[in-house]
Amino acid sequence: MYYSLYNLTINSDFPLKNLPCFKESHPANIVIKHLNKLDVDVALLSQASAYCWLNSSNFLLSIPQLADFYVRDGQSIEVALAEDVDIALVITYIQGYMLAVVMQQRGQLVLHGTVLHKNGCAIAVCGHSGSGKSTLAATLLTQGWQLVSDDVCVFDTHGQVLQGSHGLNIWPDVAEVLQLSEAEPLTATMAKLQYLPQVPSMGNEGANARLGAFPLAAIYCLSEEQDDDQSGALDEGVFAGVLSEFKGMRKFAPLKANRYRTQFTTAMGQDVLFMQQCSAFLANTPVYGLSRGKAKLSLVNLHAMSQLITDSFEALV
Repeated sequence: MYYSLYNLTINSDFPLKNLPCFKESHPANIVIKHLNKLDVDVALLSQASAYCWLNSSNFLLSIPQLADFYVRDGQSIEVALAEDVDIALVITYIQGYMLAVVMQQRGQLVLHGTVLHKNGCAIAVCGHSGSGKSTLAATLLTQGWQLVSDDVCVFDTHGQVLQGSHGLNIWPDVAEVLQLSEAEPLTATMAKLQYLPQVPSMGNEGANARLGAFPLAAIYCLSEEQDDDQSGALDEGVFAGVLSEFKGMRKFAPLKANRYRTQFTTAMGQDVLFMQQCSAFLANTPVYGLSRGKAKLSLVNLHAMSQLITDSFEALV
């Protein structure tokens, strides 16, 4: 089956989820193959972690009792499955982690962030795993924003962010607080749910939306750090966050910290390319830090946090 993602055509042996699909196409940009066993010479790769080996154009990730994934030259993903595996979880890895590596191998800028747009202009909510990207994104989706991509922010060669898959992965307690009753289990073995917001007609969103690329208005980097004078609010579990802009050269540190799988892209030798792309695409894009503290999960706190983003976005556009 053929699919469309990040303005590329993908031919996949696995049924990908929540993507435009079609039966026939011109030659695909990316091929995803299901193999019984991978044929990889690990001696040609450097070990980057306990289960990962790579070089500038090859990436091998071996997840015990799940699958081996081999990404090659930004053009193919080969997958060998373990026995009695959760196929939905394998597909989740392919559509997120592996396709992000493909885009990095193709020399494109990739940030660890969830992207949303309003009126054809996008923002990226960045942060490490568990920082609350998807929670904040789900809140914004209930307030008129539209999803561009969950967890992976991919730039095209013109510095615009590309349309990813149409599903947002959230925790059950977030779905409960935001009353997202239509959210369904992501896989049989993961606690997360997948929320599929309705995609409205793009008639009023302009040419960028129809092409699946959006200009990026701002980047918001999440953290749990809190100023000392906010410690009382933190203890009470009340959101009292502050939105602060990183000025000048200071913006490059949070951008580097929120590069997708930064330890692997460094091992791939992409540090210089990353800085060049940030300078070319994001030199004039505001980058903010949003300290959320240890505020408890509540509708009031989520709305307060999202309001900071909405107010700053409206001031920009």
